[in-house]
Amino acid sequence: MKLLVVEPNERVSVALGAALEEQGLEAVCASTGGAALGLLERARPDAVLLDLALSDCDSYWLCGAIRATGTVPILVTSARDDHQSCVRALDLGADDYLVKPYNLAELLARTRAVVRRNAPAGPSAAGGAPRTGPAEDVADEPPPDLLLAGRVRVDLRERVVLVDGAPTELPDEEFDILAALARRPGEALSADRIVEEIVRAQRASLRATVPARLAALRERLAPSRLVDSPEDGLYRIRQTGPHA
Repeated sequence: MKLLVVEPNERVSVALGAALEEQGLEAVCASTGGAALGLLERARPDAVLLDLALSDCDSYWLCGAIRATGTVPILVTSARDDHQSCVRALDLGADDYLVKPYNLAELLARTRAVVRRNAPAGPSAAGGAPRTGPAEDVADEPPPDLLLAGRVRVDLRERVVLVDGAPTELPDEEFDILAALARRPGEALSADRIVEEIVRAQRASLRATVPARLAALRERLAPSRLVDSPEDGLYRIRQTGPHA
C-alpha cells in the first residue's frame, strides 16, 4: 500500500514515513499543498494522510481539492480536537479524522479501513472515478444530528433511539456509548476509543453552553464577587487568603 503523507513538519514527516515503511508500507511525503497535488498525480497513492497545519495553503481547501480529483481515501490528522474541525474536514471529503497525538497502530488500522471502504468504488488514486458533484453526494445523507446504523436510528439532538422505527429508552451512559459506535459504523472500537468519542462529542456541546452557565454562576455568587470576568474574556476565581 502506498500512502501520501502531507505533513508540514519535516522531522515528523521523516519519522512517520520511516515508521510506515517499517510496517511494510510505501510512504511518499509532501510538506506543502502544491507538492501534495503534484505527488497525488505522479505517485498515485492508495490513501492520503493530510495534516491540517499546512502553512502554504488552507488545508481544508487542499482536502476539497484532493477529493475533487477522484476517490482516493483521505485520512485527516490534526491536533485540533474540536467538533467543528472534524465536521468541516468530513464535509469537504475526508473519509476519517484522527486527533494527534495518535497511536501508530490506530493510524494503520484506520488507514486500512478507509481503503477497504473505498475499494469497491473502483480505482483508488487520483485517476479514479471523479465525484459527480455535491447534489448527488449528499442527496441521501441524513441530517448531521441523525445517525443511521442498519435498523437503528440515533437522534443526537433529541437523544432518542429508534429500532425498526420503534423508540427504545436507554440510560444516558448507554446512549452515549451507542452514539459513539454509530458515528463509526463498521469499525471495531476499544473501550478507550469509545470514551474518547464520547468526551469529544460532549466537549463540543458543553463549549457552546459555557458562557451562559458562567453568567448564571456569576449572578448566583454576585454578593461574593468570587468569579471575575476580565475584559480579555477569560474567567477566573479571585485569589483569597488562607483564612478568608
